Amino acid sequence: MLIKKAVVLAATGILFFAATASAHHPSGGAGLSQAGPIRTTSATTLSRGIFSLAVQAEFINLDSFSDSELLGFSERGKDAHTADSIFHTIIGVGYGITNDLTVSLNIPYAEVNNIREAHSDEPDEIHVHGDSKGFGDLTVMAQYRFLKTDNKFEAAALGGLRMPTGKTNAKDIHGETFEAEFLPGTGAWSPIFGIAATKRIGKLSFDANMQYMISNGGTQVTNLGDIFSYNAAVSYRTAVGDTAWDLILELNGEWKEKQKIHGTWDGNSGGNMILISPGGRLVIGKKISAFMSLGIPVLQDLNGIQDDMNCKVLFGMSFSL
Repeated sequence: MLIKKAVVLAATGILFFAATASAHHPSGGAGLSQAGPIRTTSATTLSRGIFSLAVQAEFINLDSFSDSELLGFSERGKDAHTADSIFHTIIGVGYGITNDLTVSLNIPYAEVNNIREAHSDEPDEIHVHGDSKGFGDLTVMAQYRFLKTDNKFEAAALGGLRMPTGKTNAKDIHGETFEAEFLPGTGAWSPIFGIAATKRIGKLSFDANMQYMISNGGTQVTNLGDIFSYNAAVSYRTAVGDTAWDLILELNGEWKEKQKIHGTWDGNSGGNMILISPGGRLVIGKKISAFMSLGIPVLQDLNGIQDDMNCKVLFGMSFSL
């Protein structure tokens, strides 16, 4: 019964992005689920009238360039920038309109730490900008489960919109506005669509989803690039009384288009990244869960000069009413 109740309470995840150029914006899901994967979107929807709330944090550690490396790029006639780490705090809410239709939204608070850059026209100087922080763009999603079979297979369509509500005027330590890719908000209206599938066999759950976001022009006449994410997960549940554990292993991938600034492609942006993400979830009393996921890069095929990612940690709690 515990498994059945937890599955009924599972909600859609709102996926964001993992590649380094887009790592300044959140990559975690809404964290609304009480069962199954953490970053991968399950096809299971909330039951009618069920409300879910999640609070989560995501820390991204970057393999940042040293000052000497930045100077080396500029001496070779190349522009380059770097940051030490990124931290996101994300609040997500979801509601079951019907047993097959869930609507959800989330809003992130983003911090990008110790931004520095070097320019080819100033080969002996490091520009230190400090930290960029502020609220990011609000994302609204809908998930419609169009298939549910007797053998525990489900499929759902995803659709949503990232709206330009985030901060686009964050200032550096010199009082200058950060470049668009470092700002908490994008200033762009960006539609999202995708599909998710779930298959359950006993204590095992297999989940997969694909999602595409069309990025439009935003602040500073910058288009940050379309994003295609693809994810798969396997979860194993054990339960004792009203307490359950989910052991989770995920594969999280993303392709990101190069960004375009004033109509010109930026060669130091975009690319492909794949993470292996082991994680776990503790469910207490069927309505409260705590979860954590560790993302470890296994492929980083990034364009031009960009920081690699060392790891990504996501943790949080969710509550269902």
